[in-house]
Amino acid sequence: MNQGNIGAINRPADRSNRRRLRLGEVLVNEGLATEMEIQVALKQQKREKGKRLGEVLVEMGVVEEANVAQALAARLGLPYIDLDQENVDSSALKDVPAELIREHQVYPIRADNNSVTIAIGDPLNTEATDAVQFACRKRVVEVVANPEQINFKIHELFMNQEITEDFNSFLRNLGGRPESGNVQGDDAIVIRLVNRFIVDAIRERASDIHFEPYGDREEFVIRFRIDGQMRPYRRVPAEYRDTVIARLKIMARLNIAERRLPQDGKIRFPFGESEVELRMVTLPTAGENEDVVLRILAGHGALPLSEMGLNTANLRNIEKLVRMPYGLVLAVGPTGSGKTTTLHSMLADVNDVKKKIWTVEDPVEITQPGLRQLQVQPQIGLSFAAAMRSFLRADPDTIMVGEMRDQETAHMAIEASLTGHLVLSTLHTNTAPETITRLIDMGLDPFSFSDALLGILSQRLARRLCHRCREEHIPTGPEYEELVGHLGEKIIDTAARLGRLKLWRSRGCRFCERTGYRGRLALHELLINDDNIRSAMQRKASTAEIRTIAEKAGMNTLLHDGFEKCLSGDTDLTQVLSVCSR
Repeated sequence: MNQGNIGAINRPADRSNRRRLRLGEVLVNEGLATEMEIQVALKQQKREKGKRLGEVLVEMGVVEEANVAQALAARLGLPYIDLDQENVDSSALKDVPAELIREHQVYPIRADNNSVTIAIGDPLNTEATDAVQFACRKRVVEVVANPEQINFKIHELFMNQEITEDFNSFLRNLGGRPESGNVQGDDAIVIRLVNRFIVDAIRERASDIHFEPYGDREEFVIRFRIDGQMRPYRRVPAEYRDTVIARLKIMARLNIAERRLPQDGKIRFPFGESEVELRMVTLPTAGENEDVVLRILAGHGALPLSEMGLNTANLRNIEKLVRMPYGLVLAVGPTGSGKTTTLHSMLADVNDVKKKIWTVEDPVEITQPGLRQLQVQPQIGLSFAAAMRSFLRADPDTIMVGEMRDQETAHMAIEASLTGHLVLSTLHTNTAPETITRLIDMGLDPFSFSDALLGILSQRLARRLCHRCREEHIPTGPEYEELVGHLGEKIIDTAARLGRLKLWRSRGCRFCERTGYRGRLALHELLINDDNIRSAMQRKASTAEIRTIAEKAGMNTLLHDGFEKCLSGDTDLTQVLSVCSR
């Protein structure tokens, strides 16, 4: 860095000139925006009071935050740095009060006895520099960085400090700590902490919350699963281990004294104007610890089939299958692959006053008006099979079975589908062809099964590329070979000739928390039963043979569907290959 130059630009005269600088003029001169775009943005800024012009231009897609920062840095003679590559002096972080870092979005990177160097995203905001200078009583040296990098660094800095601040605040308010031996779980501080954990999980779109204690003297860890990935959330002092877990047990109406055996329960948690349901399981772990996992169940209704990420052919075929008067339709895949969500979308497509629809689930995750929904209760003998037997006496048109867990349930599903009912269910298998051989191996009659089966939808969930920071790129050599190997050289060459052979990747931004991904999408494989498949089932053909027959009939494999979604910019090869076998 040119320290002499930095010192010069912080003189009061230069700072007053900086206040008069117009961002629009800078961007036009740098060729980053047109006069017309600036005028439109200014009008929008007037309607959205409180927003800076740069924010409006970014939201309009005219410029990127990094480009704005670079242009201003060049115009003002300020150094521009890559904050991710910068060595940050931890002592500098202590010089600037936390509230100033958060409020003004500045990040201290260096400090000595006379000065502190801060990274800023908007050098026109002189209030930030003035506030830091007043608080530190030191000369402030400014460097410019990408605002997204600054925001992420600040989030990272305070993520693990927030809980400590909360604890300190709680302790001051309550005047002490709960006793480490208190397992009542009804202390005000514990109630507030647990509520905070759950609210944060819902706001961060987590599907699961994991409470992981490691002993009486070690901090206990809380992690969230977001978009299928585990992420650290908080470290809680060890003395809160028993009280936090006891509080969760009270909320789920479990036995707080039982620590030797697993327990299952539910929590209904008020959130805003609605209520969120959480499924809870406790598990005794080594060292006399007890883990807790909370699954946050879907609080929304069923999604339309058109929003499930099915390609055109699969969507059309699924719509045909769920309108058949009788037969068996299966959704298969590993745990957490969205099978139940898919079944409810199918039911929503045919749910009307002309049909009687019964469901039995464990648990009931999605509710729909018009459906009669049961939850299994094995402790009183209400299993999937028992519910199915009752459904057949309750005048159903369509039956949904949450999971075909055993031979008895599978037999009941086949019987129901052969007696004039449409049956939807799920199974934990890897692929659609494998499902057939798996069920026949379970003891199902291949002739009855082949007559009942309509189709099998296999699916996986892959992380979706962040749409705000994704960018096209030409496939590398290994990527090209991967595509050719699975899609065929003819298809790839045609795509390349038409200029459509482009993959996508994400840089990471503030919106996706620098991960490059936000949300998930489904990859599908739909096997439609036909005469050839039926014949193969009756002679108990192998999985490989059934797959070959299905592909000749037009079935796209999971990999093929994933590669198509790579080409369309929805995900990338890394994600597809991480959830699909080659």
